[in-house]
Amino acid sequence: MSLPAPEHLVIVCCHGIWLGGPAHGHDENEWLIASFQKGETPTFIEHIKIGLRVLNEDESSLLMFSGGPTRKETRLSEARSYANLARANAYFGHLSEAEAEKRISCEERALDSYYNVLFSLTKFWSDHGTWPKKITIVSHAFKRERLVDCHCGAIGFPLDRVDFLGVDPPGTVDGTNEAAIKGIVEAVTQWKEDPHGKGDLLVGFAVEYNPASSKEKNIFWKGFPNHGSKAVIHDS
Repeated sequence: MSLPAPEHLVIVCCHGIWLGGPAHGHDENEWLIASFQKGETPTFIEHIKIGLRVLNEDESSLLMFSGGPTRKETRLSEARSYANLARANAYFGHLSEAEAEKRISCEERALDSYYNVLFSLTKFWSDHGTWPKKITIVSHAFKRERLVDCHCGAIGFPLDRVDFLGVDPPGTVDGTNEAAIKGIVEAVTQWKEDPHGKGDLLVGFAVEYNPASSKEKNIFWKGFPNHGSKAVIHDS
């Protein structure tokens, strides 16, 4: 007997690649991260824990780690590395291995926050033949406006069906990472001016994180009137 399709999509936006190791992710030397992300890996683990907690609390939910392969050193995707870390830590006590196999998925194409949302939604459609009735996004707290208002708004997912759970890395909490704080405002402005990230500036950021230097496909659809809309795919 097949299980009913999930109704609640929980998206954990990934920010680094855990390569594996005896510390199960709790040693930053096991990670591939950018220089400005030093000290942030405990926050990445906290995002994983939050996603697992929400999954455990709602039996109609599906957890999707979202993030492509962003480093030349490995073809391992950010999403797959997060899933590996969750498994290595026994899902932090939130669910069994058998449950995880059925309720955790990986979206392994996204190279920026817009595609974290878009590609997670289209993978959900591809896997289950329907749109989720609700989504919860887990990321840095400072990305709330960008992910919810900018990205979900541009894509057309109803904002009253979007929850957001955010935990910021230390540098943005205590104000020591001035470059990141400045970038928060700049990023929101850029996405408001270019909602689908098709301009040279935002495409350039995505290409920078793409070790293959190839453009993603631009995928759009015509709203979510009855969760029955089909994706329309346009090649870049």
